[in-house]
Amino acid sequence: MRVIPSIASGNLLEIGSELQRIQSLPRLHLDMEDGNFLPSMTFGMDMVRAIAGVWKGELDAHLMVTNPFDYLDGMHACGVKSLCAHLEALAYPATFLGRLRAHGMQSGLALNLKTGVDALPYFADQLDYVLFLTSEPDSEGMKLRPAVLSKIAQARGLLPARVSLWADGGVNAGNIASLRAAGVDTVIVGRSFFSAKDPMAAYAELLEAAEKAGA
Repeated sequence: MRVIPSIASGNLLEIGSELQRIQSLPRLHLDMEDGNFLPSMTFGMDMVRAIAGVWKGELDAHLMVTNPFDYLDGMHACGVKSLCAHLEALAYPATFLGRLRAHGMQSGLALNLKTGVDALPYFADQLDYVLFLTSEPDSEGMKLRPAVLSKIAQARGLLPARVSLWADGGVNAGNIASLRAAGVDTVIVGRSFFSAKDPMAAYAELLEAAEKAGA
């Protein structure tokens, strides 16, 4: 199981320092929120370009935006390897996925908590991964909602084994085993990672919990 930190959960006032203390990690996740598709905002393409200029590992990005096509070329130019946008924001998902494939990028769709998985098989031949939001902005600390596990397990049964399943939202060492049991092979971590006194130690703990779950 892969564990990928989301820089949006770091201290954005000290983003350079945040990147330095995790620079040994192989991969970084970019959560882009536009203040329209979601009520909150993280950062825009200028920040993505700045991060891409110093980050030595791979980058993937999750577009929580109203117009995903507006960001596709810019993300490609920044060397982002994997990109997903929300099914809810795409009138024609196949067109978006096709554009990603044409750029040589790993192509993904993201699903909000309330969105079912019935449409996913229509796009299976163009999909490299599906990202499931396992929480959503609320007043309860964005905890993982256990009911989403059955949705993930359902998707695992509908999609080819080559399609990777990702989980994003409230992931920690205490629930990573349940995610793996549902079919998740990649988790995005935010607060549980960056709020730790030693993020790299937290990363090692998450990997250990995932390994035990696999065993």
